[in-house]
Amino acid sequence: LKAPRKWDAGSISKFMIWIGPTSSVFDIATYILMYFFICPFVFGGQFHTLNEVQQLGFMGLFHAGWFVESLWSQTLVIHMIRTPRIPFIQSRASWKLTTLTTLGIAIGTIIPYTAFGKALDMVAMPAIYFTCLVIIIILYMELA
Repeated sequence: LKAPRKWDAGSISKFMIWIGPTSSVFDIATYILMYFFICPFVFGGQFHTLNEVQQLGFMGLFHAGWFVESLWSQTLVIHMIRTPRIPFIQSRASWKLTTLTTLGIAIGTIIPYTAFGKALDMVAMPAIYFTCLVIIIILYMELA
């Protein structure tokens, strides 16, 4: 870190072409998982079969699940783009970056369980959601 490296602006286009669609694929996978599996599991049926109150809960759970997945993936991508090596295994970020990203993920993850989350019409996610989330994030990090 004695001297700053020259930034290669051309590399940003390669990054955008790869990460943009990759991120979108995992967002869509999350939408499918939430809409067809997690939300119906929690509310006892597909969206169109539910009453109005259940539909509101379904939407709140869907939004909370999407919010948390997006937060995790976009926060962890910071660790992936900072090194060509495997993050957390072959290369570790500074303790400050690791602490801040961990806190950000933790705080964002608990939002749906708080009064603030309820004010945003979010619904607490079931434990099975987090099992699915970890699988999605690991796959995302493998591809990114």
